[in-house]
Amino acid sequence: MLAIEKLTEREKDVLELIKDDATISREKIADKLSISESAVGTYIYHLSTKGYILGRGYITAPEKKIVVVGGANLDIKGYSPNYIKGSSSPGWIKESPGGVGRNIAEDLAFLGQEVVLLTVVGSDHFGKKIKEETEYAGVDVSHIKTIPSLEYKTGVYLAHLNQDGDLIGAVNDMRILDMIDKNYLNEKRKIIETSSILIFDTNLSQSSIKNLLSLCSGGKMIKIADTVSVEKALKLQSSIKTLDYLRGNLDEIEILLNIVKIEDSEKAKKMSINQRMKRIVKYYSKNKDLPEMIISTGKNGAYHLSRNKDKISLKHFKAAEIKSEEIVETTGAGDALTAGFAAGLMNKYPVDKAVELGIKASAFTVKTELTCSPDLAKLK
Repeated sequence: MLAIEKLTEREKDVLELIKDDATISREKIADKLSISESAVGTYIYHLSTKGYILGRGYITAPEKKIVVVGGANLDIKGYSPNYIKGSSSPGWIKESPGGVGRNIAEDLAFLGQEVVLLTVVGSDHFGKKIKEETEYAGVDVSHIKTIPSLEYKTGVYLAHLNQDGDLIGAVNDMRILDMIDKNYLNEKRKIIETSSILIFDTNLSQSSIKNLLSLCSGGKMIKIADTVSVEKALKLQSSIKTLDYLRGNLDEIEILLNIVKIEDSEKAKKMSINQRMKRIVKYYSKNKDLPEMIISTGKNGAYHLSRNKDKISLKHFKAAEIKSEEIVETTGAGDALTAGFAAGLMNKYPVDKAVELGIKASAFTVKTELTCSPDLAKLK
């Protein structure tokens, strides 16, 4: 187990004053402790980097917060109204902050939740844009790690979409996320340990996922993993039993559970959703240590799979009714589902109601070209 960063006696004194009065000024702290204001600033900086206070104000690390650990990148999306395979297609290009973890955090902020994002960006223009726009949405970005751009560039997701907003193909360069390593996670340990809900995505390396979950051993927080993609979902195979909830789509869950091999995934898609879900339920019934699962199936809605002692429960939730002409883009719909579900749990909703909130959040998201829709605030 990694050691917790200890506070000096003077740091403890400053922290106690902030706990007593979150609006206390540096001048007043300096007067009470008979030290200079510049010294107070130094102690506050140390308390912040160690995770004992959050954000730009003197806010002590609360229990009622969600911590999201995962990918942050710039989304560059090319739209082709008349897609021509194997050729340059006329269209338009837009860029916006993205990344599964970052998207989930921003959606949570729109849903009225206090959320801290732990991720890494470069010191380039893209990294600055991501931090500024994510903070503007209401996310605490004060603990994002910035890497000199000569070493790593901010992650980029380059996508090509058709006239219906559906993905044709994409390339992602997320190598910078290797810097979400053991040292960074240990530095932010206090923030992680004091969360009510921890959400992470599989853009993290397998070793980082292991290190992150080791910080949660014995903790009371709810642990949620988002599978991200078919290949990345495999990173959870050795740690799935430590989760409380797993959120992914049908393809990703089949691969993760080793029900389907990656090379056979196209063949599996020819089966009906009911047949595929029956296979998952069968596997789930034989493996008692698996977490509850929220499995999305696109237009067919989502499923909640759980166990109460030896009784298996599978509940289907219909997708929100959306006219085809209302669908602008599907990117970010899964992230919104995860965020809505987590927001529901934070608001003490029963799991079924939390899933329904996630589906509603997903429906709001596909009606806009934005990866994260500010309209989610209407669901608070």
